[in-house]
Amino acid sequence: MKIVTVNVPREFIQAMEKLTGNDGLYPSRSELIRCAVRDFLIKELKMARKLSNFNKKESIQTDDENIVQIPLDENSDDDEAERNFKTYKIVKRLEF
Repeated sequence: MKIVTVNVPREFIQAMEKLTGNDGLYPSRSELIRCAVRDFLIKELKMARKLSNFNKKESIQTDDENIVQIPLDENSDDDEAERNFKTYKIVKRLEF
């Protein structure tokens, strides 16, 4: 995994603290953020796919380099060879 530094409002940190720890839904803030980012990426990539299917008449530019893999399982194992991934191709957003 890579380390990413993010600045968030104090209110976000306070809300995350309520969801983490011994009594929380997530063991740590890092795990909560990983789950939130994964869910956001899956949602956005599904929306991009729906937009591309909506307007098939217009050509959509894609690059083979614009492929992203999202882990499906929530294992915190560092061995990515055993993890399951869903592969998405990022497409250009359509202008309406």
